[in-house]
Amino acid sequence: MYNLDTQVFVSFDLETTGLKPDLGDRIIEIAAIPIFNGKIKRKFEFHTLVNPKIRIPVEGSQFHKLNNKDIENAPTMIEIFPKFKEYIANTILVSHNAKMDMLFLDVAAKESGILPVENYYIDTLEIAKVLLERGPYSLEHLSKKFNIYVGRSHRAYEDALMTAKLFLIFIKKFGLKSLGDFIKKWRG
Repeated sequence: MYNLDTQVFVSFDLETTGLKPDLGDRIIEIAAIPIFNGKIKRKFEFHTLVNPKIRIPVEGSQFHKLNNKDIENAPTMIEIFPKFKEYIANTILVSHNAKMDMLFLDVAAKESGILPVENYYIDTLEIAKVLLERGPYSLEHLSKKFNIYVGRSHRAYEDALMTAKLFLIFIKKFGLKSLGDFIKKWRG
């Protein structure tokens, strides 16, 4: 289990070639930023582009502004996933729309020949939908609402940072103990 007082949380985000991992879409960027003792620890962050070994469709590039040239020399998921899995070991993952990101990690694990991620996780989107009076609940909208917008969204690093800041706002607003009810175990 976990002790909320000494727990390391890791806010993370992925950019992908599309929205359907089961239909061949893959991760092209991973960013993760640890949160400990109520503070974002940027000097321990994890950030990399990933070469998915497939083409990025134009629609995807328009969304996150990454193109095939950007990722052609990036490491592959087989190189990245073991490092990422080790990086997040014993942490509670924090994500905005966690199920989508976790499904992509499941596919990455399978393709890397490694057991899937089984971390506990907490979803800031779920928290927002349950505890905030009204939406919209997009990360960009919530970041602007709470004055934590970093000027660029739909890139993994900026979105992971805004998610971390949003999580800390939720801790201050609702208390870490009450947010404990939102922590779930990922079972792929």
